[in-house]
Amino acid sequence: MISRLNIRAAHHQRAFIGKRLRDLRKGRGLSQGDLGKVLGIPQSTLSEIELGKTSLAAEQLIQVLKAFNVPVSHFDQSPGETSGTIQKALAGHGASHLVDDHNLLPSENLVRVDVAVREALVAGESARELAALAPVIIGHVGQINFHRLYAQFKDYNLETRYGWLLDNILEAIKSTLENKPPRKQALVLAKAASVLRDHRNRVFPNGVPTGSLHEDYLGTPILSPKTRAEIDRNRSQVSREWNILTTIPIEDFVRAIQEAHVPQAG
Repeated sequence: MISRLNIRAAHHQRAFIGKRLRDLRKGRGLSQGDLGKVLGIPQSTLSEIELGKTSLAAEQLIQVLKAFNVPVSHFDQSPGETSGTIQKALAGHGASHLVDDHNLLPSENLVRVDVAVREALVAGESARELAALAPVIIGHVGQINFHRLYAQFKDYNLETRYGWLLDNILEAIKSTLENKPPRKQALVLAKAASVLRDHRNRVFPNGVPTGSLHEDYLGTPILSPKTRAEIDRNRSQVSREWNILTTIPIEDFVRAIQEAHVPQAG
């Protein structure tokens, strides 16, 4: 019985990894032949991996992580935080414009604001949640250990997402301040901008890294080469600099700051 359970569990794990790999490949508009060349395996072998019939070798998995710029946890089948629990946590941390589903129990894992920020950015699936990170971070700018947060994203090989987020929030604050908000609101935003700008200059002293940025994507999945080309054409300057393929504009971060009433944050 134990042997059969182990075999069944192994099969489910292979199927899960295969589906995740297939979603990543299709999201980048790659054929099985294209990805097979990157991994140094025939198209037929990749097909079997995606179908869960065989497994990725360790060196192939490392190549996949580097090629798609995802952490190893992306292929972990253990239950993680759902979009609903992340949204509930962000709402509780100051993104008051997000709908709080009272049918969901709060996640103990997301009680700390830095953990909620990390999980939302690592998931990278919801444009609304990503933009909501602006009011959350601004409202807790004095409580978050930003250097530890950066170190975690660097370990995940996702520091480009982190830099992208910092620059979007800084640009959103700048845009909001240009509209001459009331003094109390301006002070809150200016303080956050000062802290975030100082931190950005410390972790990215030479500005946006050049020559080594892996292409990454956030928000809406990229389902075809045509969609990819359209997103590439229309993405913001910040997204272009950080080599992030996304439809999320800076205006979404500005709107999140306004809707969450950030100036009332403590």
